[in-house]
Amino acid sequence: MRYRSAAVALACAASLLTRYGPARALRIRDEAGRPLATIAIPATFTLSFMHSVNLSRVDEEFSVGEDGSLTLERVLYDQMSTGMPSGDEDGFAVVDGRFETRPGRRFDEIAVRISPVPGHELRENGRRRPLTYWAPIESMLRFSAARESDLPKEIDR
Repeated sequence: MRYRSAAVALACAASLLTRYGPARALRIRDEAGRPLATIAIPATFTLSFMHSVNLSRVDEEFSVGEDGSLTLERVLYDQMSTGMPSGDEDGFAVVDGRFETRPGRRFDEIAVRISPVPGHELRENGRRRPLTYWAPIESMLRFSAARESDLPKEIDR
């Protein structure tokens, strides 16, 4: 009985740390590395774009690790075409009518060139922001992770 109470207490503490532990943030810099914004996020965000060949939406879902890494957890897309993943190397499924892969690839930084094809955006915390909010078309943005507590107070919420 004593061990069971301790296990329940540990499980509750782990749950609270996961929910209320150190907040994470996403840093956005320009191509030269100059800071443009820092956004507090729970643990995930999505980069969306229109595929340049088939002009359908692609959603890349990332998680922010406690170690400061970004992991590409899932890619969702509507049409198979040139340049789209289709093999077993990342898993492959159809979920709610969309194709899905689960790459699980980790990055220290993600560099994204803003496409002239409309629809390139960042989604986090229920907000959608076009990447042109921070830089013009054909510019590059660099995304990296940080703990909110390690950052200056000028965080874009």
